[in-house]
Amino acid sequence: MRHSSPESIKSAPVQLKPRSTSHDALSKKKERHQSQTTGTSMDSLAKQALLAAQVLNLIPTQKARERNFLHGRIAANSLLGPVELEKVLPNRELKIFIGTWNMNGQNPPKELNDFMLPSDIETVPDLLAIGTQESCSERSEWEAALQETLGPSHVLLCSTGLGTLHLALFLRRDLIWFCSIHEDASFSTRTGTAFRTKGAVAIALMLFGTSFLFVTAHLTAHQDKVKERVNDIKRIVRNLDLPKELPTRHKSKDVTQNFDCVFWCGDLNFRLAQPREEVIQWVTDTCFPQQLPINLHKDQLQTILNEGAVLRGFEEAPITFPPTYKYDPGTQNFDSSSKQRTPAYTDRILFKGKGHTRSYIRRVSYENSNSHKDGVIECLVYDSVPSICTSDHKPVWGVFKTTIRPGIDTIPLGGGLFNREIYLEGIKRRAAAMDDSHGTSKVI
Repeated sequence: MRHSSPESIKSAPVQLKPRSTSHDALSKKKERHQSQTTGTSMDSLAKQALLAAQVLNLIPTQKARERNFLHGRIAANSLLGPVELEKVLPNRELKIFIGTWNMNGQNPPKELNDFMLPSDIETVPDLLAIGTQESCSERSEWEAALQETLGPSHVLLCSTGLGTLHLALFLRRDLIWFCSIHEDASFSTRTGTAFRTKGAVAIALMLFGTSFLFVTAHLTAHQDKVKERVNDIKRIVRNLDLPKELPTRHKSKDVTQNFDCVFWCGDLNFRLAQPREEVIQWVTDTCFPQQLPINLHKDQLQTILNEGAVLRGFEEAPITFPPTYKYDPGTQNFDSSSKQRTPAYTDRILFKGKGHTRSYIRRVSYENSNSHKDGVIECLVYDSVPSICTSDHKPVWGVFKTTIRPGIDTIPLGGGLFNREIYLEGIKRRAAAMDDSHGTSKVI
């Protein structure tokens, strides 16, 4: 049988008010139903029955008795096979939201819509990964705020943290049955300090047959510490020990080589190699968002990527938004303190996809295997959130699209597990907010 879809989620809101069971209400409902069904032909009923059979994917008992419906663990009709994949993800396309934000240790604003549900996107992506640095002290409060914003269509699949670093993954709730166990790892680049603010945390998982790695990092600060930041990246890549139980053909010492799709986000702290006055004048004279990509030839990160010293193979979508660092908290003004820091693009999202070549998954037999661009990532939107002013950094987000492949049923599945406590708390808050604003307690 098919699992729930986004449509079914929308059609089954959480009802917090008791439903009426009065005789009058039931009688009226019956009368309406009779008037609507009057004249319904046997032909239309037959069509409805046929449609129901198609939706439920009913299996004839005789076929099941003859053992000819499934043909082994990697059959097309298996749990992770192409038939099931295309039911829940038409065209095998997965949309992914990546968000990164240095919170400056402050509590988030009461509303996160501009960050999590920007008006630039029509539908909520299937998977959302939110990485924060200098996170607020109450981790559960932050996760509940994210859940409240997203609503009941998505659940907190997993989260992890290290010191002030935090990474949370939300997944469309009808996809949790096709997701593997998750694995996480972390590495502190300042191992001698008790309070860890620099380093990286990562989460790895598989959805159907495609593997994903999500990393959020906070690298060494200050304008002239380029070599230190490069060294941070090298150490992080070598010390994130993933995957552990998830299948991979050849496990490389470079963790980014072990997965089909990799997203690396965070406060990477790379700066603009320009005088402060020059940058501020440029920002003042420019209308954002820019129609054409901003020329970042003096951006330290772009220089590093072009040289290929680290993060080889990673890409970044064109930047059209203003620098995201450093602002006076609560304002749109750049740093007016005695340090007078130069505005910069410290908060970034990088991605890397690889085409599937000769790997264990090629044992799966399915049609048109070469027609799908497995492992290719396309960035649909890349932007910042100027309206959020609680931190000295602006959040940055992107929406990406990739095509995923079928899997085999020996992949270690997560069993549909998610953070139920955060889900309930988020929905409770959502209901309370809607009750306050609309005088109703129905969650939609």
